[in-house]
Amino acid sequence: MNGYLESLFSLKGQVAIVTGGGRGLGRGMAIALAGAGADVALVSRTEGELNDTVKEIRQKGGRADAFPADVSKVEEIPGLVQSIHAAKSRIDILVNNAGFIIRKSALEFTLKDWERQLDINLKAAYFMAQAVGKIMKEQGRGKIINTASLTSFIGLPNASGYGISRGGVVSMTRSLAIEWAKFRIHVNAIAPGYFKTQQTAALFTDEKRVEWMLSRIPWGRTGLPEDLAGAAVFLASAASDYITGQTLIIDGGWMAG
Repeated sequence: MNGYLESLFSLKGQVAIVTGGGRGLGRGMAIALAGAGADVALVSRTEGELNDTVKEIRQKGGRADAFPADVSKVEEIPGLVQSIHAAKSRIDILVNNAGFIIRKSALEFTLKDWERQLDINLKAAYFMAQAVGKIMKEQGRGKIINTASLTSFIGLPNASGYGISRGGVVSMTRSLAIEWAKFRIHVNAIAPGYFKTQQTAALFTDEKRVEWMLSRIPWGRTGLPEDLAGAAVFLASAASDYITGQTLIIDGGWMAG
């Protein structure tokens, strides 16, 4: 039985792309996928952080390479994906994780803010999925994991643009899952709640905000990047072969309340 379970969750021989893989949640998921045996292609604008993550994965005996790129420049995505495919010979897994948040009142949100927010969080994810999906179709299989958010389902102050973009990710996940099932491409999403990362660090300096967050989380703490490790490996592996179009909420119980 142990051997069977190991093979069910094993990613040996598979190639995974992780966007936003240099830090935070992307870094945590990249390390987890490499630990399960995947050869990981890390994508981000921050080359130094990518190289640090690659170094850590290799020190742990894993395989990883850095592919510095700005996925918000969607016209460059096909070339990026082709470069990774040429270097790795195949692409089995895509973790569409690149994203950021503009914290601003909806009354003050500008057109430039709107375009920046959706370009990275939604448009880039869609066209990364499209470019990788073409390769997965030819291979006859693939796993795509999109990063959504708690704000995909609930409204929070000063996060309207972010919530709209992440809500779009959930809709995109369902649409692509239905369309690509015939190609044996699974498309699912992970929706994290409040996680402590570089991107959210400012929130954790506000004691009242932290107290409010913890009061809403039954588990009694906010998340850490390693809390996504099991979910990422599960959705990337054969263990989830009959699951598609779903969004797995990982929030310590917030949405259950």
